Amino acid sequence: MEKQSINQDQSIEERNPKETIVSKKRNWSSYFKEFFMLFLAISLGFFVENQRESYVENKSAKVLAQSMLEDLEQDKAALHSAIRFNKDKEVEISSLMEIFNSPQNTWDTLAIFRKMTATFATFPFSPTDGTYTQMKSSGTLRFFEQSLVNQMNAYDNQLRKTLFRDELIEKAEWELVPLGAEILNFEVTGELRFNKSITREMYLKISDKRTLDIFINKIAVVRTMMGRSIQEYEAQLVQSEDLIKEVKEKYRL
Repeated sequence: MEKQSINQDQSIEERNPKETIVSKKRNWSSYFKEFFMLFLAISLGFFVENQRESYVENKSAKVLAQSMLEDLEQDKAALHSAIRFNKDKEVEISSLMEIFNSPQNTWDTLAIFRKMTATFATFPFSPTDGTYTQMKSSGTLRFFEQSLVNQMNAYDNQLRKTLFRDELIEKAEWELVPLGAEILNFEVTGELRFNKSITREMYLKISDKRTLDIFINKIAVVRTMMGRSIQEYEAQLVQSEDLIKEVKEKYRL
């Protein structure tokens, strides 16, 4: 039976050789079309997925840019306030040092207490960096162009310098406190700090010139540290304004 079937197939091919060739060509053509359609479907799927991811990233970038912009606007306002406060404080400290460098019989005790109150007052800059920190930790900084990321990183680096200067001012203030406690009545500076009526004695216990010179030097350190801090504030402010402008233009906010 098998020999008979094989012989029949051979006889069919011998009788219709052209039909057999056409059938084989048709099968190869069909396979190629199926492969091409499968390749096209996969490629199109990748393209659509990439487009979808790009759309989602662009949309997320705009949301993050809006949040970053709000943080920067708050920083900008805080920097203006910090600069204004420290410049006013610098004037008070300079005036206080002039008093201490003048003859002691000309000193205005109330003025000294008012200016010492201003010297001990602080107004540190507190940045609003929640959005940048979130983007950095979550890896979403990749949603932005590298030039903008570089600008954000530069702003953050300047921020570290600015906060470091604030720490130095605080340290200088605390080094001034022990000697101030020996010379001044802090109860009076506390009352002046909160705009209360003075009910305590305004005494100045400066026993000798050496004590006065050390006191002046410690106050001078505070003024010097504060002057450097103002420079960092101003540098931070310039970067914040540049970054705000860039984010607004880039995302039309």
